[in-house]
Amino acid sequence: MSENRFVDNGDGTVNDTLTQLMWMKNDSYVDLQKFVKYSAALKYVDKMNGETFAGYTDWRLPQKREAHSLFDAERSLIDKYGMPIHIDPAFSEGCGYDTWTSNTRGKITAYCYSFNSGAGGHKEVDDILNTSVRLVRGDFDNSKSKISHVPEIRDKVTQGGGWR
Repeated sequence: MSENRFVDNGDGTVNDTLTQLMWMKNDSYVDLQKFVKYSAALKYVDKMNGETFAGYTDWRLPQKREAHSLFDAERSLIDKYGMPIHIDPAFSEGCGYDTWTSNTRGKITAYCYSFNSGAGGHKEVDDILNTSVRLVRGDFDNSKSKISHVPEIRDKVTQGGGWR
């Protein structure tokens, strides 16, 4: 991938020249200094749009393919815990290691994507443990990246137990 794929716009946003998406440089953890459950992630979207963050009112949760498009095993930055996560250093350090996405199963679970592992899975929407959100805007252009389906991982606690 190009060294200049992610461009820091100097206004709290980062452009992805490959997918044509604009991302917030910070995630919700950096901004709020706390992890958020899914309902709080949705309120964070409303807050950023209400504040016209960086001049835009169309911020949203990413789809899981969009979140996956940020994963790059060759690049990393340091998260809140001092551990490496695999996204470009154009984004802010000290962030959460995952993001809620807009992909849900009913009202009980939402897909959470990990920038540490490059995989994800559904979590209870009321789960607050170590979860943040990274907002995006724009239309996903997959013509150059050919990012395929993001495989779901099994629940590691129950060794493949089903989600409700």
